Amino acid sequence: MGLRFRKSIKLGGGARLNIGKKSVGMSVGGKGARYTVNSSGRRTKSVGIPGTGLSYVSTSGGRKSSSRSSHGRKASSTSKGGCLMMIVAFCSISVIVYGIARLFGYRRPTKVEWTNDNYSIALNDYNRDYSHIIYLRITGETDAEDVDPKDIRIEISNPDVCQLEYDDSGAYVTYDVKPLKDGFADVTATYDGVTSDPITITVDMDEKVTTTTTTTTTTAEPETTTEATPVTTTTQDPAETIVYITASGDKYHNESCRYYDDTCTPMTLQDAQNAGYEPCRVCGG
Repeated sequence: MGLRFRKSIKLGGGARLNIGKKSVGMSVGGKGARYTVNSSGRRTKSVGIPGTGLSYVSTSGGRKSSSRSSHGRKASSTSKGGCLMMIVAFCSISVIVYGIARLFGYRRPTKVEWTNDNYSIALNDYNRDYSHIIYLRITGETDAEDVDPKDIRIEISNPDVCQLEYDDSGAYVTYDVKPLKDGFADVTATYDGVTSDPITITVDMDEKVTTTTTTTTTTAEPETTTEATPVTTTTQDPAETIVYITASGDKYHNESCRYYDDTCTPMTLQDAQNAGYEPCRVCGG
């Protein structure tokens, strides 16, 4: 087994100094995009979508088969040496500048910001399982991809409207929004003592009920004697009444409801109640 050596040193600003057994390299960029060049002349570009596993890598330069002519060998050696000198010079200057800045207490200011300032969620009985994602950008001495989500404090002005669950961290810290009821809430994030501007999340569960009040005016009329008419009261038999259940949701509906369509599943009222379904507030089930 051959001896291997590799050391990566952060220089700040997404730059890294990579030291290997046979080469020295420099790379810049973040988790989603990075450019690398090393002393052998090899240049690598990589682009990926964080959290998906999808990426594209392109490599050029590097060691090529040696030419038979002495002129070819001389040109290759000169190119390799010049590339190495440029990398060493650049890395040396970067280390010196970074060291001086750290010596005098310089830190890149931390910035915490949502990628937009508002987010709306409109739901109905058919798409409540849909994922709603918001993105938080953190830059400074520590980039988003190196942030521990436990160090981020999320505050929601109205926690009855929605909740946030940490989803992933790459170029951005992502959160999955869990809607709870109609309304809106301002959400802020605090990291390293810096608090973001709020993002306003608006939730519409599409469960509003319109109530109509009818006022009846009674006028006095001469008293008349009429024959009493028997009144027959009809009650629904839960074992025989048919209601309809949507593909998602916890309500049952009748055929005249606006949520009814051909995809609904029919079942008896008794079975729906036993299964924990409740009457729709629009049609009353």
